[in-house]
Amino acid sequence: MVKQDYLVRMIQEIISVIARAILNKKKIRQQDRDEYDLLTQQMLGFPVKELATMDVQELIDRYANEEDRIGKLELASVYLLRFSEEVEDDILLKSKLRQDGIRLLKYVQQEDTNFSIQRDCLIRMLETNQ
Repeated sequence: MVKQDYLVRMIQEIISVIARAILNKKKIRQQDRDEYDLLTQQMLGFPVKELATMDVQELIDRYANEEDRIGKLELASVYLLRFSEEVEDDILLKSKLRQDGIRLLKYVQQEDTNFSIQRDCLIRMLETNQ
């Protein structure tokens, strides 16, 4: 139980930092980015760079039977959004990552037993800025 609480807090911290960076259009330091990528890779169970090539339904199915699936899916959605902010050359990839991130974030908001005002505001802001 303690380990699960720790993981939930770590996921929330990573999501908060990335969401603030997205909202403020602030670049994340490379050292922090590497640390977040490593932690996310450990929590998700696969390299975070693979998120760019995965389908949203594939991610949902991957964690369907896990106890902490909502946290993992939320973390993946925020990383997709972060990746979309970093892509500058390929507008199609940027759009795909952003759409997948929003779609996954909406799924998390709908399926989570706890309503999140922050998540809802982030979804609305992202949809408004499309």
